[in-house]
Amino acid sequence: MRMTKARLLACTFIVSTAVSTPAWAQDTENSGAINSNEIVVTAQRREQTVQDVPLAVTAVGGEQLEQQGVRNIDNLGQTAPSLSITTGGGGTQVFMRGIGSTNTNAEGDGAVAVHLDGIYLARANALDAQFYDISRVEVVRGPQGTLYGRNATAGAINIITNAPKFQYEGAASIEYGNYDTLITSGMVNAPITDTLAIRGAFQSARHDGYLKVVDGVDSRPGNDRDDQDNMSGRLQLLFKPSDKFKATLRGDITHQGGAGPSTVPYPLLSKNPYDIYANLNISRDNTIFGGSLEMEYDFGFATLTYLGGYRELQLKSYTENLQPDNHRRGSVDNNQKSWSNELRLSGGSDKLEWVAGAFLFNEKSTTDFRLRLATGLDLTFIQNPIKADSMAFFGQATYSLTDTFRLTGGLRYTEDNKSRNGGTYLTTPEGDIVTQVAVNLADASWHSTDWKAGVEFDAGPDSMLYAQVATAYKAGGYFDGLPPNTYDPEEIISYEVGTKNQFLDRRLQLNLSAFYSDYSNLQVSAVETIAGEAALVTRNAGKASIYGVELETAFDITPSDRVDFNGSWLHARYDKFVLPMGDPFVNNDANADLVRCYEADYSQAAPRAGDFSGCRLARTPEWSFTAGYSHNFELANGGSIVARAQTHFESAKELEFHGFETNHQGSFTKTDLSVIYVSPDDWTLQAYVRNLENKAVRTNANSNAQTGNALIGDSSYAPPRLYGVRFSANF
Repeated sequence: MRMTKARLLACTFIVSTAVSTPAWAQDTENSGAINSNEIVVTAQRREQTVQDVPLAVTAVGGEQLEQQGVRNIDNLGQTAPSLSITTGGGGTQVFMRGIGSTNTNAEGDGAVAVHLDGIYLARANALDAQFYDISRVEVVRGPQGTLYGRNATAGAINIITNAPKFQYEGAASIEYGNYDTLITSGMVNAPITDTLAIRGAFQSARHDGYLKVVDGVDSRPGNDRDDQDNMSGRLQLLFKPSDKFKATLRGDITHQGGAGPSTVPYPLLSKNPYDIYANLNISRDNTIFGGSLEMEYDFGFATLTYLGGYRELQLKSYTENLQPDNHRRGSVDNNQKSWSNELRLSGGSDKLEWVAGAFLFNEKSTTDFRLRLATGLDLTFIQNPIKADSMAFFGQATYSLTDTFRLTGGLRYTEDNKSRNGGTYLTTPEGDIVTQVAVNLADASWHSTDWKAGVEFDAGPDSMLYAQVATAYKAGGYFDGLPPNTYDPEEIISYEVGTKNQFLDRRLQLNLSAFYSDYSNLQVSAVETIAGEAALVTRNAGKASIYGVELETAFDITPSDRVDFNGSWLHARYDKFVLPMGDPFVNNDANADLVRCYEADYSQAAPRAGDFSGCRLARTPEWSFTAGYSHNFELANGGSIVARAQTHFESAKELEFHGFETNHQGSFTKTDLSVIYVSPDDWTLQAYVRNLENKAVRTNANSNAQTGNALIGDSSYAPPRLYGVRFSANF
């Protein structure tokens, strides 16, 4: 059967709009079969198809990202099991298999290592960069301490952009939707010479605020929140003088304006959580840029790869109180720089695949936060500098005992050091110090040796069984104040078994994994009061056990119909977590009769111990799944229409670890609909609706730590119902 270009593109759209499934292409000779043209991933630092990787890994192709409106990392959450990504007022927070970090400050670390073209993104704000001209995203679940090392106790996310090619091509798109959403993007690729190629891409994205300010004191309402006004660009240069050597130079820049993500106070003053009362004008002026150089040389027996990168974040935000009797201003100026270098040597034969390397990371940050007081002085929080240094050596090898049975072993040694020197001061508007209010000092070092052992067995040509045990480590850190103000590294040992299968001439894919993770010194962050001011404090929970099951499946019922499903069941609770001196909420008698998960003896005077043992970890629904259906309608003109519906479900969860009812998010569903017309002339037109239910879902919640009153605080909400149209063309 002859396949037209439009029909092939339509089939691609059916696959690309399916959730968490490889980009299979239809066999032109047998319309009922699917060949093995799967997404190639580098989750193990070498090229493999998704089904050949003995890990719980989900690959999401660039076409799928575009069709589902995944414009940044926080839209990625429903594409893979056990993955939750939210963006609040403090930055992006990534949770995987129940583990993540709410500490988005300059000294905090995540539990999921995120890489852009191999470069580690250390800061949460760096994750807000836009998704455009993306080749694929790899979501690798479970500890990745051997190959990814730094802060990969929960897993890793690899974002891979489209590389330059030695051919001419281009693309452009424009999207318009409610909230005056306007997104434009474009890409041009061209060969300069036989050995030099260039690729450039850009995206502009804006929309009005989802949070509408409806009132204010003396008719002076502040500006709307949760808006977007971003521009991004990327340039890549490929030099390939021979088949043995190639070098890629990359540079990117993103500017973020508008008010950006914000929070809503509770209890709500309006029946609509997207209507808020505020007298503040908030704005931001963020610039994120970076560059990298990747060089690769093939010696024949092995390949040497060097990857060096630089990332810088210039984060500026401003707040102005519009009340006439309280006309105060505040500003935050953060500058964060990081350098990373990795050298890898990898090789393989019929029996052995191996990789060894070294990694070096340096980070330096400065913070200047100022709040104008009624006295005319500024309360100034200065951290200059905040430093982090990391060094690691690693290796991993896979040996084939037979054609169907393989063993894997890996080892990594890491050293980390973190330090800071700063404090809080009263200063004049000109910046002169009047007096010091508080001091923040810290200097600490840690080291760890992590390992992995695994086995895999090919039960058939399209079926694999695997099992592994792995460890990982997340460096310790510090919080505001004087020593002792440090917390210990987070450590994990995880056991996992899984199977990957394709049946019915590869029309049915079924991947299943089960895991048990034992955490020691799990890092838990919450807002507390230090020197009379609210501060984010990280503590170590003694132990936590997390275990669960994950399923990913897709079935091509007919050449035109596909169903897909990914889901997880997760048990995640603290085995031992006691705060001997409590915290602002445990020590507030007003919380004695509230619904909560912790135990405390309120008959005793504060400070009192709070026992959180048995409490469920925050951001971890017991059940979650995404299910979708796609259908392709072929048209007489050679074009086609691809329709898709998908729904995402999460059971109830706690948004922070105290378990207060005020910080509880109930179960919800989120349904997305999409219809795409695929022209035979290489252009498409899409109409979509996202969050059809228009349900207000909270993604973050924190009670007021300065008062210790659990009934008041702030929340962040996921976007409301969105709808629009998108036109794209290739040339």
